[in-house]
Amino acid sequence: MSPRNKRPRRRRAPAPAPVAWWKRPVTWLLTIVVGAVATWLGAVVLGMINQWKPADKLAEELAGRGPLVVLDLKHVPYPDEGALDYVYPADADLSRLDAKRPDDPTVEAGAVDIERSTWEITLVGTRDEAVEAVDLRPVLVEPCRPPLTGIREPNESQGASEKVVLVTHVDRPNPRMLVEDTGGEDGGAPFFATHKITLPRGEKNVIQVRALSAKQHCRWRLELDYLADGRRQTMVISAPGDKPFEVTGRADDSAHAWIYLSPFDDCRAKDGTRADRLRITGAEYAQMVRDGRRCPY
Repeated sequence: MSPRNKRPRRRRAPAPAPVAWWKRPVTWLLTIVVGAVATWLGAVVLGMINQWKPADKLAEELAGRGPLVVLDLKHVPYPDEGALDYVYPADADLSRLDAKRPDDPTVEAGAVDIERSTWEITLVGTRDEAVEAVDLRPVLVEPCRPPLTGIREPNESQGASEKVVLVTHVDRPNPRMLVEDTGGEDGGAPFFATHKITLPRGEKNVIQVRALSAKQHCRWRLELDYLADGRRQTMVISAPGDKPFEVTGRADDSAHAWIYLSPFDDCRAKDGTRADRLRITGAEYAQMVRDGRRCPY
């Protein structure tokens, strides 16, 4: 075919450039709709906040914070200011207890403090104006009962606290918080009759509470009265797990199924071998005490 008869080639039109996603009409439409919905929801929520209470207090409540916060709650075991002895439940795991004494029998093995139970409570105020704690009292969850029996653990090593200790006899009618009697002028006096605890915003204050019971098993919670936001309010303080605090009086030796002997006595087992965790029956222990012996064999 001659050059004259060649058909001219058709040139293709260039493809249109893609439109950026932020320039597409659908994107702008969605942006407008979402913005309108967000503005509407924000107005509704803001209206509800202003209707119910000021935003700062609502924010504190949403964060689980009121005018007064229990920042920490800690049981005090031996060898500090803890119980005189401990009693484990009768069905406690003996193999576990024989192997090693728990660092804190009450927290780790479900034991109950005998004769005294000590807890440290750390309080923090959350208001610009200082919160004032004006009363603290134990409230029984049920009438006290006879002392617990089971498996007894001795506790002979005691320490002395350098903190302010409030003492209360939970087995007496209308128990009050008393100043620990260490020989001072205020020893044994009702603490909140002449004192209050001031809690500025963010400042920690540690209170050590020691509950005593000579002959009964008592369970209680603490009620703390404080002044904040121009009015008197009450906070209920429970043991970890929202359980009541517990302390038991001392039962008769023979009533216990088992009693662990103090390692300080260095007693031997029946076969003459040494044992770090030597336990005998309550009846054997009672007989040992009557005989005036420190070791059973």
